[in-house]
Amino acid sequence: MEDFVFIDALSGDAIGLTYAGGDATMQRGDGTLPACTSVFFPGCSFLNYAMPLVSAVYDTLVDAGQVDGISVLCCGKILSYEPNGESVRAAFEEELCDAVAASGIQRFVCACPNCVKALREAFASDARTAHVEIAVLPHVLADLGYRLEKDTCALLVKGDADAPVLFCTHDSCPDREYGDFARGLRALMPDELWKDPMHCRRRSICCGSLPRAAGKFEQADRCADRNGQEALEIGADAIITACVSCDFQLNIAQRHLPCVHYLEMLYAWRIDWRAAAGWMKLRFLFNGTLGALEKGAGERAFAGVGAPVGAPPATIADTVVGEHEPELSEADRLSASDAALSNRNTCEMD
Repeated sequence: MEDFVFIDALSGDAIGLTYAGGDATMQRGDGTLPACTSVFFPGCSFLNYAMPLVSAVYDTLVDAGQVDGISVLCCGKILSYEPNGESVRAAFEEELCDAVAASGIQRFVCACPNCVKALREAFASDARTAHVEIAVLPHVLADLGYRLEKDTCALLVKGDADAPVLFCTHDSCPDREYGDFARGLRALMPDELWKDPMHCRRRSICCGSLPRAAGKFEQADRCADRNGQEALEIGADAIITACVSCDFQLNIAQRHLPCVHYLEMLYAWRIDWRAAAGWMKLRFLFNGTLGALEKGAGERAFAGVGAPVGAPPATIADTVVGEHEPELSEADRLSASDAALSNRNTCEMD
């Protein structure tokens, strides 16, 4: 039985999510979109790795009057890594702008730094969507008065609510230009709970996703390791980030200390990375866009970064894994599967 069922605000399709196994079903709509003015846009990595948190955050935003709908469509960024990625992504973004213009939606509340950057750029290029507001989830939650509680964080990170705990902040590459997630993350934490490393905000060190996507595994590991080392240098107990993709990478590719996402701490629900699927198997796209697999008369499943068993690799990231598979460790294989979510900024090692 599905745990969360809703009508997608941008496609009009009925989506059902099942937390056990992270599965989804989809029933095509008749083209009618729900009447929404402000929607929650969680993004693919959040949906795949923390599905129960998606519905929990959505309930919070609905109860606070911040949103009246949800869409689990992809922002389109990942399509840049496909063969003919530039044209494929442009086609998808045109469909996306068409859908937003038709929906009457005026505001997106986004959980993912990659989505914020991608949507801002796509919407700004179309006169019909240039006015649409892109709000950043940690800012919205902070403005509602939410804060991380020290005892909850200590219990989740150290197993003792009374223990001291200090987070090292990690800022994602796509947020360097705007800094919205960096400010929002810090606004959610009391001052004594966090400290910045040597490299942060505009000078943050990439988590390692981008070089790993390009098959540069040693460089990717150095990026992740450097983040861990800088966290140790300030005496942190864990790294904290506002990007689920960074959370994944920094837990898989460095062993100095754990990494957490701020929503794990806010909702007291930890992502079990040992049990997390290596491939991002859910990616919702429009009917004719790359990634849709027909599943029957009325339902459709979606291929994202991970291709079905026996199918050829679906993305550049998959190709990297396929070409290097005999030489890759399990950690490398898992990390490369999520690598294409990273933006094009390179790792700073100075």
